Amino acid sequence: MIDPSAIRRTTLENGLMLVSERISTVRSASIGVWVKMGSRDESEALNGVTHFLEHMLFKGTLSRDTRQIAVAIDSMGGQLDAFTSRENACYYAMVLDEHLADALDLLADLVTNPRLNPEELERERGVVLEEIASAEDDPEDLLFETFLSRFWSGHPMGRPILGTRDTVRSFTPDLLRHQLRAIAPGDLLVAAAGNLHHEELEALVREHFGALPELESTRERVAPSCQPHFTIIPSRDLEQVQLYVACEAPSTAEPVRYGAHVFNTLLGGSVSSRLFQSIREERGLAYSVYSSLSGYSDTGYLWISAGTGPESVPLVFELIVQELDRLRQEPIAPDELARVKEHLKGGLMLSLENTFGRMANLARQEMTFGRTFSLDEILAGIDAVSIDDVQSIANRLFDPSTLSAGLIARRQVADELRSRYADGLRLPDGARLCPDEGLLA
Repeated sequence: MIDPSAIRRTTLENGLMLVSERISTVRSASIGVWVKMGSRDESEALNGVTHFLEHMLFKGTLSRDTRQIAVAIDSMGGQLDAFTSRENACYYAMVLDEHLADALDLLADLVTNPRLNPEELERERGVVLEEIASAEDDPEDLLFETFLSRFWSGHPMGRPILGTRDTVRSFTPDLLRHQLRAIAPGDLLVAAAGNLHHEELEALVREHFGALPELESTRERVAPSCQPHFTIIPSRDLEQVQLYVACEAPSTAEPVRYGAHVFNTLLGGSVSSRLFQSIREERGLAYSVYSSLSGYSDTGYLWISAGTGPESVPLVFELIVQELDRLRQEPIAPDELARVKEHLKGGLMLSLENTFGRMANLARQEMTFGRTFSLDEILAGIDAVSIDDVQSIANRLFDPSTLSAGLIARRQVADELRSRYADGLRLPDGARLCPDEGLLA
């Protein structure tokens, strides 16, 4: 259970914030240094630089080489890792509570004192280029990135987190140093959860980050507008066709977010969901079929994905569109709504059973809302979702003006499907999505 009285906050004079949660019943702690800037905050010429920095910060500091970093975290019996997203980056450690001070010392060293050695940079450039190649070789990854690039065309949200081959080849040590120095302390958040004392942690954060100079944040964001489309991608020999239907969804801060999560779980977010039961269990048309909901500070999307045989593509598309339309037209049964809510609440509570989940929850809520919601508040928000709310969300999401679709298949199949859909993927209200033309009335 999240105890609001166990959550403490401190903002340093330079703008950096510390938020912590004391959990006295565990013998571990997780701590993360969060940067409130991600790939959407990069210029087109610097696309991928945040992710590249994530790689380079583990390649040695002014006081530790790569091996010493590895030995340090192993000596704590912990884990050290990082990730980059469209809106933030996080460098974190999970350790025994007695090693929390050492973990923060290591994280601060990585973030504030990177060596950015030219030889290491060249080696890591090769690693990231291979990462890009790997993503392009995965049909589902390629389809997803193509979706985002068209859905948010011309906007930084549509660019790949990894960057492009050209941008990655352009990065230099001096450029990376400039990027790091431009991060304002106000765009940093240190979050921690576990068996800790806020006062002790605050003293350590001041020691490691208090001397960072005050800077104005360079983060300026403009909300993207989505562009409906129907994409058909010919690829190398593939047995299956990977396809998707997607639409704009609420941002993380909108009050309707609870209804959106309930809707997603109902549609394709569990093994009892409508799409899983209809497409996989009842008809055996796909091994993998699911929906997922992603929210950001000012936008979001709902993504429905399936992998099926070429001959089944029209039926799978039809079943997805039919189910979306049915959710608009027919109120769901009370027992189905109750089951979906319990699944959603169970997943939430399980995600908060470890200190990393609690630490990440603290950080994300602080960055989104400037406060932390208790577990009771979140559960109450889920419980408050009504049958009418679900139907309202269905009507908002299944709007032809934001609906997109796409598929990737071997060239012969792609050509056949392009011909089949020359007149468009028809929607219930008479609109249609045509390949390479988007929405047509």
